[in-house]
Amino acid sequence: MKSYQPKNKMAIIIIAFFALLIMIPEQVSAQRFGHFAPPRPMPRPMPMPRPMPAPRPIPPGPRPIPPRPLPPPPHPYPHPYPYPRPLPPPFHPYPVPYPYIYHPFVPYYWGPTWYPIGFFAATLTTAAIIISVENNQYNYDDGVYYVKESNGYKVVPAPLGATIAELPKGYVTINVSGTDYYYYGGTYYSKDSSKYKVVNAPVGAIVSHLPEGAEEKTIDGQKYMIYNNVYYQPISKDGQDSYVVVQGK
Repeated sequence: MKSYQPKNKMAIIIIAFFALLIMIPEQVSAQRFGHFAPPRPMPRPMPMPRPMPAPRPIPPGPRPIPPRPLPPPPHPYPHPYPYPRPLPPPFHPYPVPYPYIYHPFVPYYWGPTWYPIGFFAATLTTAAIIISVENNQYNYDDGVYYVKESNGYKVVPAPLGATIAELPKGYVTINVSGTDYYYYGGTYYSKDSSKYKVVNAPVGAIVSHLPEGAEEKTIDGQKYMIYNNVYYQPISKDGQDSYVVVQGK
C-alpha cells in the first residue's frame, strides 16, 4: 500500500508547527507571543478575628461601712464633772460698783505643786495629809484636795468646811466689807480660831486670776466666767484685768 506523501515540504513544516503549538502549554505560548493569561483572582482576605468582649465587671458587694472617727483626745485635765454636768444656780448678780469690761480669759497656775480640778495623780507626796469633812475623807497637799480612787488620786473642788493649819504659799488676802478672806487656786478661806476654813466665795471679792476649768457664759449680752458654780464679772481695777464675784453658790 502506498503511503500518503505530501506534495511539498512546506505543508509538512506547517503541520509540524501547529502540532508543536498544541503541545506547548498555553502559558508559555502566551508569554512567547506577548499574550498573558488573566491574573488569578486574589484570595479573599481572612476575616479579622473579632476582639473578645471585655468581661463584665463583677458587681461590688455591700459598701463597707467606714470606721467611726476617733473621738478627740481627752483634755490633759478632764473636767471634774462628767456629762451631764450639774447646772449652775440661777443667775441673780449682785450689783457691784465696777463697770463691766470684757477681757479674754487666761487660766492661771499657782506653781508646780498646784493642779486643776480633774487632774489625776498616781501618788502623792509625803507631805499630804488626810482631812475628814462630813464623814468623807480627802487628801490635802499644799492647797490641792484629792479623793482616792482605785489606781490613784483625783483633784476635786475644796470641800466646804475643810480646815487646814497653814495657808498654801502664794495666797492673797481679800477684804470684803471689813472681813479678810484668803484666796488660792479658786478656793476661799476665812480665819477660824487658829486654823483656816474653806468658805463660799464672798460676793464682791475681787481676784486677779481664775484657775483652769473656768467657763465663759454670755448672759444679757455680757460674758461672765463660771468656776465651781461661782459667777465672776470681768472688770478692770487699777488698770489690771480682774474678776469680781457677783454671785456665789
